[in-house]
Amino acid sequence: MAFYGSGIYSVDSKNRVSIPAKYREELGNVFYVTRNIESCLTVYTEEEWNRLLAGLDRIPNTAGAAAKEYFMSAAQKCTSDGSGRFLLDDVLRDHLKLNRSVVFVGVGRVINIWSEELWRIREANRNMDAIRAVLEQYEL
Repeated sequence: MAFYGSGIYSVDSKNRVSIPAKYREELGNVFYVTRNIESCLTVYTEEEWNRLLAGLDRIPNTAGAAAKEYFMSAAQKCTSDGSGRFLLDDVLRDHLKLNRSVVFVGVGRVINIWSEELWRIREANRNMDAIRAVLEQYEL
């Protein structure tokens, strides 16, 4: 399973957004959304969510309490409605700095959701030399 590609989608007046059709089947009926350390959200399949939880559980509370709280306090267990939409709650919308459009970005095992404005800034400021260096380092 791999999520890839990107697309711009509108958030409706009830703060619902449609999951791109190309992601729906692989995402499954139940999925999880939480904030990312960047100014975006990350969407996890149930399997990937459980992998994240297992990883967070390996961090001792003395070192990892803040990380656990950061991800878990904003987490939302989701199911989409008959139209493939899900609700973005206030915490997630605030983290996203949301206007009215979002960009879904497939990044392998997860999907990131960016506000359209922040995504455009991120794309314009990509450091291609750094990307090239990482690819060379890993012989890709």
